[in-house]
Amino acid sequence: MFFLGNIPEQVEQLLERGQILSEKLMTGYQGPSISETFQHNSQILEQFSSEQMGRIKSGLVTVVSKGVEVACYEPGDLIGLSRVFGLPHAELKVDDPVQVELIHRDDFVGFVNGDPLRQHRWSNYLLTMVALYQQVLAHFHVQVQIQTPKGFIQIEPGQAIIQEGDQADTVFQLMAGSADVTVNGVTVGEILDGEIFGAMAVFTGETRNATVTAREPCQLLAIPKEQFVDLIRAQPETAITLLDNMSRRIKSLNEQVLRQQVHIA
Repeated sequence: MFFLGNIPEQVEQLLERGQILSEKLMTGYQGPSISETFQHNSQILEQFSSEQMGRIKSGLVTVVSKGVEVACYEPGDLIGLSRVFGLPHAELKVDDPVQVELIHRDDFVGFVNGDPLRQHRWSNYLLTMVALYQQVLAHFHVQVQIQTPKGFIQIEPGQAIIQEGDQADTVFQLMAGSADVTVNGVTVGEILDGEIFGAMAVFTGETRNATVTAREPCQLLAIPKEQFVDLIRAQPETAITLLDNMSRRIKSLNEQVLRQQVHIA
């Protein structure tokens, strides 16, 4: 099994341990089983009976949580354990052909209980999985807890929020109100409710290339550079919002340049 995205080294170690224990646990299994090949399918567990678990023989099975792909099971991994024991379980899907050995829950339990060594390996496997998910939960819990500081600022109409030529160490999000963007005194755009701005100079390390002035009373959220970078890592949707804002401003600036060229002509 492996998780999609960056994970701590401790998780990697537990994943490796779980893979080894899974393979050792099933060594020598010769009980009843059915070999099935699953083609492209968004929910392969629906193809299992309610008392069947599986051992992957070839291919990858993707774990989907709330529509997001979070991990993949590999050959040798056991799947459907939570389901056969009546516990909540994630969706499993396959994109390419996957061969799975289907095993009845009672046959699996009988196999494990039939030998003290297998019972020991089963206990170790379960403890490893508990430790694994605790580490993963802690890792992603820290990420989602990274939030912007409560740096709310009130700005009055006509007051500059950022000034052209100033050093950039803060990103802003306009929570309420609107503001005008000017370069050398010429209006080139506007900032509207919900937009993130001031990030370009923060990323490039250059001075501010425009002035942003409140058009009406504005409420802002000020985000220091370091915490904004953490926010992007923890919540990628923030980057999507930022790119959307930037593309709109670039389009607005291009339209402004075209209007000026037509006026000159």
